[in-house]
Amino acid sequence: MKPKTIVILVLVAILAIVLIQNSGLVEFHLLFWPVYAPLFFLVLGVFAVGLIIGYLAAKVDRRKAPKPVPAPAEREANPSPVSETKPAPPATP
Repeated sequence: MKPKTIVILVLVAILAIVLIQNSGLVEFHLLFWPVYAPLFFLVLGVFAVGLIIGYLAAKVDRRKAPKPVPAPAEREANPSPVSETKPAPPATP
């Protein structure tokens, strides 16, 4: 098994244990209305929102991938133009 798969299975097992242990009824406010639900629904909802935000952040990050660097042989065949600028004259007071 790959290490990534093992880590995911361990995290899912920990999440399942936390959800089972937090089955008590709680009140939370959704905008202005009080909602009564088992705590594990609240924990599961926060977990799902975190997954969605993480997925979207990774997707946006992949769009801004850097341009590929040309191979060394290709760079030698097409050298980049070097600007031949003269140094600025020293400032006189």
